Amino acid sequence: MNEKVNNKNIYMMDAHIHISLDGENSKKLRAELKQKKYDSLKKILCRYRENNILMLRDGGDNLGASLVAREIAETLGIIYKAPGWGIYKKGGYGSFLGRPVGDISDFKEIFRKLLKFRPDHLKIVLTGLVDFESYGRVGGIFFTFDELYYMVQSAKEKNLPVMVHANSPEAVRMAVLAGADTVEHGYFITEDELNLMAERGTVWVPTLSPLGNLIKNGDKRYINQIPNIKRIYEEHCNKIRKAASIGVKIAVGSDAGSYGVPHVTGFFDEVMHLQKCGVSQVTSQEI
Repeated sequence: MNEKVNNKNIYMMDAHIHISLDGENSKKLRAELKQKKYDSLKKILCRYRENNILMLRDGGDNLGASLVAREIAETLGIIYKAPGWGIYKKGGYGSFLGRPVGDISDFKEIFRKLLKFRPDHLKIVLTGLVDFESYGRVGGIFFTFDELYYMVQSAKEKNLPVMVHANSPEAVRMAVLAGADTVEHGYFITEDELNLMAERGTVWVPTLSPLGNLIKNGDKRYINQIPNIKRIYEEHCNKIRKAASIGVKIAVGSDAGSYGVPHVTGFFDEVMHLQKCGVSQVTSQEI
């Protein structure tokens, strides 16, 4: 699943990771990165190589880790797609993922600086996280459609693909209509958005592992929220089944580095969760 061919060798791709996080308690790793100590990054990347996961797509960070990881990965024969830093709304969710923008003027300046680092794609954080306490709540939509459209089209003008972190039907629809290449997460999506994604050729990276692993492992941190997490997870699986049946392109992206999703094993967890949904074919295009 999610295999690609390079020099006649079969390898795998994780389309959504966070190299600046370690899947359990990221404080130690991030403290090292702040001090520009990068040995841990190389160790993580070597484990990916040992498991033949040779294409990685990072979701961004505010420490420059994805850019350093891209340089290390090149020496290891790994294709590493780095956004540099993600873009999030000032005052909203996403501070560890990148840099804040308050308005279009802010974006223009930050995007101009970002381009100097040769990003492989632009990452935009459109919404917050899934709320485990209250079903259907995701913390709001942070950008207007006009703001989102401007940022997406600015990236397109520079031939940069765009990945958009979006939960809720409204946010996913905004992302697709604005021209996002991939929708990350997409929790609480409806069939209307799935049909639109199929029509537009938008790739969905549904990231089942952050919730699925909490359930599978009986995580004690969220023991009181497990019933609600199960409900969200099962509904997401149903939407993935529907997406596959109507031709939506689905990519394996584990969200590795997020809590409960270790690097490398997170990829195989994501494959397992997708297979439980009955998905055996995913997109193999570079995204």
